[in-house]
Amino acid sequence: MQGKKNFSRVYKEGSVVRSDYVVVYFLPASEQKVAVVVSKRFGNAVKRNRIRRLLLEAWQENHDHLPSGYYIILPRSSLLSVEENVWRSKAKELFHEWQWASGKNSPHCFAVL
Repeated sequence: MQGKKNFSRVYKEGSVVRSDYVVVYFLPASEQKVAVVVSKRFGNAVKRNRIRRLLLEAWQENHDHLPSGYYIILPRSSLLSVEENVWRSKAKELFHEWQWASGKNSPHCFAVL
């Protein structure tokens, strides 16, 4: 997913799931694409890229269970206050336990991430 138009469309028209450690925006589409956006408040490029890689790893392990569409994953600042192994397992739980209400575009997340 590239371009300001695509991101703006997902933010405006998509549904959102907020948890303790991440925010996930979703817009149904025929293909499945993901973007992980990590702001500079998370540290230098090395730290930001590590967070991005770990969230993408959690995504890749579980994306088969999710419906097709555009996803934007934003880590929250509370992610910095817990150990890495805790939020990694919580991210995997979020993607694994994501459930969708039938006939609706809004996601229901049963994991408390």
